[in-house]
Order: sequence, then structure tokens, then C-alpha cells
Amino acid sequence: MITKARNFLKHLARDQRGLTAVEYAVLGAVVVAAIGAVGTSFETELTGAFTALFNEVN
Repeated sequence: MITKARNFLKHLARDQRGLTAVEYAVLGAVVVAAIGAVGTSFETELTGAFTALFNEVN
């Protein structure tokens, strides 16, 4: 039983099929956290940029 469990864990350690998806998920979480940390100032600047853009178009 222990040998089967050990072999299974070794197999999982070598298997990298889902690794890319996990890396993208972690990267996405970092980007969301960075945007959240910038927070209000980012929102204010983005609103100002879009307001200026729409005023130019009109």
C-alpha cells in the first residue's frame, strides 16, 4: 500500500500537464492584486482619460 502511494506521488510530481494553467491563474491573481492595490487613483485617472477621450470625440 505504501509503495503504491509513493509511486503515485512520484508520478504526480513528474506530470506537468496542468502546470501552465496553474501558472496563468497565479499570474492573473497577481495582476488583479496589483490593480486592487493601486485602487482609487487608478480608477480616477482612468475615468479622467475616458472623459477626455469622449469629449474629444464629441
